[in-house]
Amino acid sequence: MINNRSTGADASYHSLQLEASHRLQNGLEYHSVFTYAKALADNQGPAQIGFAGENGGQRSTTPLSARVDFGNVYGTRRLRWNTTALYDLPIGRGRLLGADMSRVADLFAGGWRLTSILTVQTGPYVMPYFPGGQGDPSGTGSGLTTAIAGFSMPGRDQHPDDVSGISRRPRGQNRLNWTNSTAFACPGDPTWTPGNACTTGAGYDASGSPIGNHPLPIGRFGNNRVGSVEGPGLVNLSAGLSKSFALTESIHMKLEGTFTNVLNHTNLGDPNMDLSSTSFGLISNSIGSDFGGARTGQVAARLEF
Repeated sequence: MINNRSTGADASYHSLQLEASHRLQNGLEYHSVFTYAKALADNQGPAQIGFAGENGGQRSTTPLSARVDFGNVYGTRRLRWNTTALYDLPIGRGRLLGADMSRVADLFAGGWRLTSILTVQTGPYVMPYFPGGQGDPSGTGSGLTTAIAGFSMPGRDQHPDDVSGISRRPRGQNRLNWTNSTAFACPGDPTWTPGNACTTGAGYDASGSPIGNHPLPIGRFGNNRVGSVEGPGLVNLSAGLSKSFALTESIHMKLEGTFTNVLNHTNLGDPNMDLSSTSFGLISNSIGSDFGGARTGQVAARLEF
């Protein structure tokens, strides 16, 4: 048996980018970029739960057509605004505030520099799915776990169907109910209800009859596209405050305090997108990327010469 994984993929990316910058003048400098983007690819697989990675992403639904897994890219945010800035506080001797303060007061209050990084972005694109091994609506064997020459080949996760007229975003969307489970269905099974396995085309016995009461395959994959749900966004402000003291002409001491997520804003993680789970749509964790986790801080002193 030859087991092959293709790392080829088709993708497209379009974006609108706006940029503004200000060189250091009067104690202020900043650089701000806003991006409105649309990225599509077919290398993410049917259970889009992270970046595709260098090995080509999750295993595809089927080798027959990559278009089955073509959709919004997880890691590309629809909207992203990122701004870096520094500002020399106008406090101290010879400055706007406290121009005549004593040298002792200036030693403590004057000459501080504020730096900051602000990131605001919409969430990643995720997708509802049925775990592999439950059923096989297409009848291609894609969703079934099989044994070949002693090797167990896991079934691929399967696409659900979209339900017409029902919004994927529930009213009062929150971490307990991020996605409307009734907006999706098990292909070929009108009796399916959220929180249960999709067993369409689950398999046949030795006589060729369907196992149990599972519906027969319907000859197609679910029509819900990859990246059909937008996950929680991110808001993060990180900042620092620093000041340099001249000890001699060539030696300076720098004091600084830096803090991530100064606002301690809770940035939610990805929701559970397993439609056969009773906790579908539940967000049970926060994120740590882009310094979006809980607020952290550190204070440091260093000699510069």
